Amino acid sequence: MKKNDKYIVEVNTAVCKGCGYCKEVCVQKVFETSEKFNTLGYLPNVAAHVDKCIGCLRCLYVCPDFAIIINEIANEGEPACQ
Repeated sequence: MKKNDKYIVEVNTAVCKGCGYCKEVCVQKVFETSEKFNTLGYLPNVAAHVDKCIGCLRCLYVCPDFAIIINEIANEGEPACQ
């Protein structure tokens, strides 16, 4: 898990098959392919540049494995959208 000032981006590498859809739709280039295989034998994608995330959720909606989680960080005194 990595985060920036506004969003926490997580990729569940145990279930990610490395299809690359998240990389294709992310205009901010947040995702990269891992150099380590997961237990399923795939090279999963990882959120390598979370500081660039703008919270558009394109990656979340396109992921066929439901391996991406994005949470917005609340400002002090405001509830976070979950």
